[in-house]
Amino acid sequence: MLTKMSLSFMNAENKLTIKPVNLDDTRLPSVIYGAIGNPSPEKVLGVIGSYKNPDHAVIGAFIGDILVGVLGLCNTSKIITIRHISVPLKYQRQGIGTLLLEEITKQYGSCKIIAETDMESVDFYAKSGFTCHEFKGPYGNLRYKCEFNL
Repeated sequence: MLTKMSLSFMNAENKLTIKPVNLDDTRLPSVIYGAIGNPSPEKVLGVIGSYKNPDHAVIGAFIGDILVGVLGLCNTSKIITIRHISVPLKYQRQGIGTLLLEEITKQYGSCKIIAETDMESVDFYAKSGFTCHEFKGPYGNLRYKCEFNL
């Protein structure tokens, strides 16, 4: 079972705070949208609804009260699965996704941490200490299974 995160992290350079995101936060759909394949408004709301499961959580990166990134995860039997990670385009390449990932690896470092991604994001995980192996996805597309290395 997932323990409720009370993580609050402030990066002096970015004035970035990392903390849990309320699933009713009206900013969440527009931020998580970028991490969902073929997103429609209904699909985005369905994904957000799936995080109501007690073993799931969404953490966010905030600059002041602006939500600038999210990471959604599932915690089952000592395995943390990163389901979604998204940073809006105007905030990308500022280290926000990396900080979200670093906080998860710090908090859950004793667990196996895995993620599935595409060619566009595999380097992001590899640079963050994950080992990634390619496989053929359900639609014949190239996918990557990434696992964090302690």
